[in-house]
Amino acid sequence: MKKLLVAALLVASPMAVNAKDYGAAGCGVGSIIFDGKSGLGPNVLAATTNNFYGTQTFAMTSGTLGCNVDDPIQSHAALYIDSNLNNIAADVARGEGEALMALAELLNVEDSDRATFSSVLKRNFDVIFATESVSSVDVISSLRSVMQADADLAKYVG
Repeated sequence: MKKLLVAALLVASPMAVNAKDYGAAGCGVGSIIFDGKSGLGPNVLAATTNNFYGTQTFAMTSGTLGCNVDDPIQSHAALYIDSNLNNIAADVARGEGEALMALAELLNVEDSDRATFSSVLKRNFDVIFATESVSSVDVISSLRSVMQADADLAKYVG
């Protein structure tokens, strides 16, 4: 039982730490099931449920299950990131490329800010793609944090 709890914490912790606007577990079916519950246990269970069933990406792209469809990263880019994670990672590492420019387009990054967008993401590659097995949900959360920390890019993440 202890091993199961530790495994659940390891799987859920990146989502729980990175979630911003939707509670500790982020949005998704797990967050709906455990809505109104507080504390580490319900948050871990909600995040684990979201991760296990893969509902966060769907919720982000559809604006359901507690996700904000008005958030440009969630509403426009989540599905693209989910489908093109490896290409985006390769382009971010290089600081250029079609996948990176398509992401900039989806986030409505103006032409005048695209060089900044590319360089900021390249500088923060290890933050955005923290592990080889990073999920698109983690990338979205990290991308939001990195962009919000930059004065020129913060306006694109609401």
